[in-house]
Amino acid sequence: MFAEIDNTEKDDITALKNFLLDIECLNELSEWTSKFNLFDILKISRAEIRHSNILSWLLNPNENHGLDDSVLRGFIQFTVEEIENTTTEKLDIFKTLLMNCHDFSIYREWHNIDVLAVSNDEKFVLCIENKIGTGEHDNQLNRYRKIVEEHYPDYEKMYIYLTPNKDDDELSDPDNWCSMGYDNVLDIIENARKKTVLRAEADLLINNYIETIRNFVLRDNTELEQACQKIYKKHRKALDLIFDCRPDMLSELTKTFQKWANDKCQQGEIIYIPDDRTKKFTRFTTKTMSKILPNAENPTSGWGTHNYYAYEIVNNGKNFLVQLAISAKEMPEELRKTCNQLFEILNKKPKENWQWHHLFKTKFTKIDENEELSEEKIFKQLDKYFEEVKKFESQLVEKLKQDLPQ
Repeated sequence: MFAEIDNTEKDDITALKNFLLDIECLNELSEWTSKFNLFDILKISRAEIRHSNILSWLLNPNENHGLDDSVLRGFIQFTVEEIENTTTEKLDIFKTLLMNCHDFSIYREWHNIDVLAVSNDEKFVLCIENKIGTGEHDNQLNRYRKIVEEHYPDYEKMYIYLTPNKDDDELSDPDNWCSMGYDNVLDIIENARKKTVLRAEADLLINNYIETIRNFVLRDNTELEQACQKIYKKHRKALDLIFDCRPDMLSELTKTFQKWANDKCQQGEIIYIPDDRTKKFTRFTTKTMSKILPNAENPTSGWGTHNYYAYEIVNNGKNFLVQLAISAKEMPEELRKTCNQLFEILNKKPKENWQWHHLFKTKFTKIDENEELSEEKIFKQLDKYFEEVKKFESQLVEKLKQDLPQ
């Protein structure tokens, strides 16, 4: 006999069925979805780092984009106008606007600054902090300005704070930084684009980038927005369900962590403990720590396992670390004595009647949600964490000064 389906689930199934029966409604979006766009294919339409890379390329007068120094001059002219309109700072306008821009060198992530354009001949620095989907933090603008002033004391300096909409964010250092929006960037690139005939490959890339700014950064496409709203209003319930079930950052990270743990297990370096019930923790044990804290006869730990400790890759969706967790639930007396010895060696003082305790933790690694997840990069960081684990265990064994069972 089939289990009865409740009314909510019936409504959900009906909504999805109606959406699938009317799937041709999506054809209205084909004008946009059928277009080739490199940035969309690579899923970097709103990746802050990728935008900074493209802007660095376009700002460099000596690069192969074919726009010469038009984009760099556009940024400088925009800043001159803003300074003239909003500050009383004295600026040699003619000298600035008549600079030879072909001497400029463009740097990415110099002292963590997104983009830095420097001319040693003209003694001029243009500093750009680029923000898409995030805001300023840790007094960045003031810190970056002091770094530039320290390294280029005798240079003319301009500072740009670039965001999708320059009116959305208040500057922490408005006396020195100029707000710039991506609509201004769009105008500069399009004006530069009109002045020259580009090679086909450069033309395609720049046009793709213009579309990306318009559609994904500024979301300035009324026809596309209206088409999406029309479809959403008609199939709101089904689309909300699909959105709720989409792969999220937490799930994608978990898959990567599990793959790393499984690979290490296959190599005989760890014992991976698969657990599909949780996305937050990927757990494993090691031979060395299992000699110090061996498995018990009965599976009564807080995880319902024979092991009373586990290394955990802690997944918060936006960052991760590795820690050594111990469960005190129904812990055998012999293991409890060993734990007390470990606490003493490591200068740990757990609370009375403790249930969970951590003997070891790495620092957090932050995940940029605007950047596509790189399995290779995450594996490399986990390998570094594992080296820390092995070093910790080696030092622990030495401090214990005991003969571990073979």
